[in-house]
Amino acid sequence: MATETPHLDIARRLQEQRQRAPRQNPDRVEATPPVHWPSLGPLDAQREWPLLAEWVDALRVRYQGLDSYVVPACWYEHESLVVALQALKDHERVAYEKGSPGSSGTDWHRALRDITALLREFTADLRCGHGAEYAQGEPYEEFVAEDIARRRRRAATVALGQ
Repeated sequence: MATETPHLDIARRLQEQRQRAPRQNPDRVEATPPVHWPSLGPLDAQREWPLLAEWVDALRVRYQGLDSYVVPACWYEHESLVVALQALKDHERVAYEKGSPGSSGTDWHRALRDITALLREFTADLRCGHGAEYAQGEPYEEFVAEDIARRRRRAATVALGQ
């Protein structure tokens, strides 16, 4: 009986795995990965900022209990709030995708409860204030333009090897 070489053994095992793997549904759309703000480049950030801002505004309308102690007017200026809100946005998107299990809406609301508590903790230490009278912080458009410019400078620095 001949012994397989290591390369043939690996090839045989890969073929067996492919045969055992469930067939992919051709109608299934590939899942969009979550957004990781700390690693976004300038073009991705330019695309994602308005999407997140629109989603946060809609969330505040849908859930009136999300006051300024949960999502302050200056949320976009605080990376911890941006990252947590993005995670919640990504979770909602996946929970309500076609083909998601019926329990995923409940899972999303658990995540909303958990992230709301986390946001409340984050905002408790902020010095920027709460309520409509504090909505006069750095305007959103200016902040986003500065963020994208900073990401461009960082990308250029990395590209130049500095």
